Amino acid sequence: MNVESSKHSHLYTCLGQVMRERRKELDLSQEKLAAGAGIDRAFLSNLERGQRKPSFGTVARIADGLKIKYSRLVARCEKCQAAREQAAS
Repeated sequence: MNVESSKHSHLYTCLGQVMRERRKELDLSQEKLAAGAGIDRAFLSNLERGQRKPSFGTVARIADGLKIKYSRLVARCEKCQAAREQAAS
């Protein structure tokens, strides 16, 4: 795996982590968030574990369900990724 692929795989892991943290902050079940975002609960579970690569549209719908701006969700992902990169170096 090249460096760019590794960096992007961490991005999906961070996206899942940030989504899960926000969902729990709001005391939402996966079922409620998935229903609100118009996606399958199993797909959401896979996203939270960093095992799926969602489209921009899917991330935007999830952000709406999490009552957070898309840009804020992405900013949280960037912070997570920066922390992981710092820990790895």
